[in-house]
Amino acid sequence: MQSADRAATKHAIQLETQIEIALDKSSVVSKVFSRRKPSRNCLADIEQYFQQPPPQFLDLELAVCWVLECLLKDDNYPSGLLQELTQSNPQLRLSETVLQQALAFLEEEGSITTYTKRCPSRGRPRRMLHLQPEARQQAQKLMSPWHSWLNSHQLVLS
Repeated sequence: MQSADRAATKHAIQLETQIEIALDKSSVVSKVFSRRKPSRNCLADIEQYFQQPPPQFLDLELAVCWVLECLLKDDNYPSGLLQELTQSNPQLRLSETVLQQALAFLEEEGSITTYTKRCPSRGRPRRMLHLQPEARQQAQKLMSPWHSWLNSHQLVLS
């Protein structure tokens, strides 16, 4: 029975991490257990990470560039932008929150406007995004650093 207890204890130690925390010199040291498994157990796991990297989420600046690139081609709607990103760059992700922040930024800048468009296959109208003609030149200037960023991350994205 003792060997079974040791095996169970050994298994529990692999699943739990113990961290000692002292808030200041007079505090009692507390032991905190984490159920988080180590994400990498060996070097082969790290190699696997590079062979199949996790998706990369775009931050606000990159999201603005993505939106501008799409709107330089044609008007679009917010969920259409997310779909296009997933199709054209499967390793890139854009959260709806960051997309809305990017759209709000571009609207405040006066770079984009919105209008509604009724689609026959859809019950309610879509909120369409339109790049203002005055903003096209600035948007095209941003395409060079945006494409440079995309190219520099191609090894990770492919």
